[in-house]
Amino acid sequence: MIGLGCARAPLPSRGPLPLRAVALPLLLVPPATLLAVSYVHPLYVDRYVLYAYVGLALLLGAALERLARTRRVVAGGLAVLSVAALLPYSVQLRTPQSRIDDPLAAARTVRELTRPGDGVLFLPARRREPIMSSPGDFRGLRELALARHAIPSGTLHGIELPAPSIRARMLTAGRIVTVNDPPGQPLDDTPQERMKRAVLTRYFHRCAVRDVTGMRIVLYARPGRC
Repeated sequence: MIGLGCARAPLPSRGPLPLRAVALPLLLVPPATLLAVSYVHPLYVDRYVLYAYVGLALLLGAALERLARTRRVVAGGLAVLSVAALLPYSVQLRTPQSRIDDPLAAARTVRELTRPGDGVLFLPARRREPIMSSPGDFRGLRELALARHAIPSGTLHGIELPAPSIRARMLTAGRIVTVNDPPGQPLDDTPQERMKRAVLTRYFHRCAVRDVTGMRIVLYARPGRC
């Protein structure tokens, strides 16, 4: 709405296209398109369309420039107010608490709960962010489900083994640490994920649970080995 309001004002036009013809579509089209697609399949995440706010910056800047030519005190006051209003949000965005998850905290928790030779699983497989960002915290642990790493396989998170192979590997472990989605998230219904949950439920006891931002770390062990 702010962008539309600024676009209605007389804005400078020094190039082959009016400023609003560039800035307004940039502001509106990417988020609107992603929102529309999300009615079919949920994809909307604000960071995917963060670049669209360049359009808002252009419109605001042009409106302030025009205002400054006629009412410099008002324009200066609005600029100061804008910075003051955005400063707390800008500072908060640069803290770990602003993230929906904290892979570094998850990796540290894995290191605290485990010892060399323990197995590690990611439930679901896309929860591999901690080991990708802090591989040193996983040194000495055995990845029980991974078949090919991300880079050699050309994927984001690597490729996992078939479900029977994951079961066989899990049964060789005395203790397994798992990196999970936070409570309340839907469970992935792939054969690999179903097998991981089934083996843990049948053959292992839950020894410790630690919650970090956006993830849950659980240590499992064979009966009597917690």
